[in-house]
Amino acid sequence: MKIKTEHILTFLKVVAWLAFVGYAIKAGAQAVALVVGFIDPTLAEKLYEVNPLLLKLRQYNVWFFVNAMSLVVFLSAMTAHVWYLAIQLLSKLRLKTPFSRDVAKRLEKIAFEILGIWLINIVGMSYFKWLEKSTGAQLGNLGIGDEFLLIAAIVYIVSQIFKRGIEINEENELTV
Repeated sequence: MKIKTEHILTFLKVVAWLAFVGYAIKAGAQAVALVVGFIDPTLAEKLYEVNPLLLKLRQYNVWFFVNAMSLVVFLSAMTAHVWYLAIQLLSKLRLKTPFSRDVAKRLEKIAFEILGIWLINIVGMSYFKWLEKSTGAQLGNLGIGDEFLLIAAIVYIVSQIFKRGIEINEENELTV
């Protein structure tokens, strides 16, 4: 049985919704952990999505903990937003006319958002290394690597291909 592109796009939309909800829950849980950890660190240890390594920072300085957790929450929220943008893109995509300005614009926006995630991760990793040096605590990494730069580049290239497809369609419409 042949799988149709429409079914694949519907499946991808469901996957995008699941990823969006998952990252939104993760960001929300981390935000709650940040607030509770600021108030009562012993209670925060029992919460979902609390990194015990980051919670140890509170022993050194409460602002180290707040800054590190804020960074983690922000990255999770940005990732959820990228998935939301993907949902919007899949909702706007029409197979009969895939080359539209709206789709190209959304692809470009997703590429820049992913690039932003990568840049913030680079800054965050530098901050974590500084914290490790200052406190002696082992913090690990943020879980985001250079693959985000690659993904951003690929999505940006696809957006440029879509823009060129739009230009070709417009030229063909003028010719006819």
